[in-house]
Amino acid sequence: MAATSVSRAAAQVVSPPVLGSRVSEQVIAARSGDQQCLTDIDHHDPCTSIKIKNVLFTIAWDADTRTVSYLFTEDHHFVTDSELGIGGSCNVAPKVGDPVALFPYLDWLVTPKWADTRRDLSGDALWYAALQKDATHPRYARITGFVQSRFLRTDAKEQH
Repeated sequence: MAATSVSRAAAQVVSPPVLGSRVSEQVIAARSGDQQCLTDIDHHDPCTSIKIKNVLFTIAWDADTRTVSYLFTEDHHFVTDSELGIGGSCNVAPKVGDPVALFPYLDWLVTPKWADTRRDLSGDALWYAALQKDATHPRYARITGFVQSRFLRTDAKEQH
């Protein structure tokens, strides 16, 4: 899912872009050829992977409007303000009276319950834990990354 090349052109990017903002020329310049990322079911956007403050991010944008449509990291250096991190485990089994609603997004499950900020890196932007169910422990899911996307829906309404 994440692109693998990291360009020196992106060295000037000091923080991840904001979802919906105009993508910077530095991010566009870091793109390798016709690189595309799957950002929704049967939908690809131009993208690149760049390192920002020692964390590797995949950033995608709408080809027509050049607005950021997707951000993702599976870098172990990314730890949220409440100390959620890649490889961590989340309890996703509903308790009586306290259900955890899980929503599919690409190959992951997401829920508002397991979302957090990383203020020192991206301000108030909310990062959703990209979860994979743990087959050996069905009450739990493993965090495989953190995602923001204009296509991500965590309730009945679309988040655009």
